[in-house]
Amino acid sequence: MRTLQPDRPVITIGSCGLDIVGRATDAIQPGTSNPAILRMSPGGVARNVAENLARLGTDVHLLSAVGDDAEGRLILTQAREAGVQVDHVLTIPDARTGTYLAVLDELGNLQLAMDDMRIVETVSPEHLRSCKELMAEASVIFLDGNLAPRSLALAVRLAKQAGVPVAADPTSVSLAPRFDTMLSDVWLFMPNEAEVGALMPAAGAQANQVRGLEAARQLVGRGVEAAVVTMA
Repeated sequence: MRTLQPDRPVITIGSCGLDIVGRATDAIQPGTSNPAILRMSPGGVARNVAENLARLGTDVHLLSAVGDDAEGRLILTQAREAGVQVDHVLTIPDARTGTYLAVLDELGNLQLAMDDMRIVETVSPEHLRSCKELMAEASVIFLDGNLAPRSLALAVRLAKQAGVPVAADPTSVSLAPRFDTMLSDVWLFMPNEAEVGALMPAAGAQANQVRGLEAARQLVGRGVEAAVVTMA
């Protein structure tokens, strides 16, 4: 098992944005307005991981992009206050900060989600190369699937060249296949049951813990050092 270097920073690369989540207070009725509890908060997979690590006392840098708008400024301010270093987050003029919209039923189960994370595509290979020295000094580089394929591939390659382990979350069913050709270069991979089914159709939909564990074994068989398949 790999030994990490806790005195070095963690670099998280991927999405940050505004989360809008609505949880119905009763059974959802399609085609009409439903009473719900709504909340807005900073989100994005890479940003979420960065905040949690920072609150645990880890030195963490976020590489992402926001728009030059009120939402982007809010997200950067909150991240700094949480202890996340955001010097390498791009602020893109005339662009909208990413947004994620989720609808939950009265039990808290996800019924529908939509996201607009196109701004993450501005985290280009050129931007990653400008952060090459920072990445080389990391203890771990975390990636989420919102990165454009070229940027994702380059981030994995730069990490490999520097001998830095890569942790990754595919983020969604539609983005999971982006990791198909790079699993052997991933140290820790964390898909949910639907995402691992999209990445490895032979694994099928993981309906229980036994099948989820088997899917994790298949990921290890593909070269991942450690796999965690969540059941949500």
